[in-house]
Amino acid sequence: MSNHKILGNRRGMTGLETAIILVAFVITAAAFAFVVLNMGFLTAEKAQSVISSGMSEASSALLVDSGVIGQFGSTGGDQADIDLTKLTFYIKLSQGHEPIDLDDSKLVATYTNARCHGELYDSNGTIMTIQGVNSDGDSLCEVGEKFKVTIDFSQLDNATGVDPVQASMDDVYAHPYEEFRIELRPSAGAVLTIERQLPAIYTTIMTLE
Repeated sequence: MSNHKILGNRRGMTGLETAIILVAFVITAAAFAFVVLNMGFLTAEKAQSVISSGMSEASSALLVDSGVIGQFGSTGGDQADIDLTKLTFYIKLSQGHEPIDLDDSKLVATYTNARCHGELYDSNGTIMTIQGVNSDGDSLCEVGEKFKVTIDFSQLDNATGVDPVQASMDDVYAHPYEEFRIELRPSAGAVLTIERQLPAIYTTIMTLE
């Protein structure tokens, strides 16, 4: 009789130990699963952040609104020497981008033609001016706002940062049938590039397609 009781007690202890071990395994598995899920969520969040940042940097934060207007005039002693003297266009913020600061400390603008290359905005404020059309008065280009950009090529010379191949003021002007490039480099987002080839000049104001 006593032997039966002893065996019964042993069976009870064995079942309790098995239950404890099972509970320990379940708790350990739950903790491990929590760690794995937590790491997965963090990795997915990081990947989403990287993708979002990459798309933001790859797409242009600024867009040209409507056409690019060129103003032409005589740039030398020969009245037949008619070149691009001024450029006007409007810019706005791309959809999905944060506001862009257009101040000269945040935005870099460059000009390139076949004979010279240099900065427009940081060198001299009279070369390139940016004015808000329907902005709230600050230099931030925000959703729904437009800014007018005017570039006066007659203000370009060697002293303002443009580096012509030949030291001649005529080198900074784009001539008919030549290409020129304007690049606006904001602090975030891809570069806004305006590249045009001048047609035959038949009037002082023309839209450059």
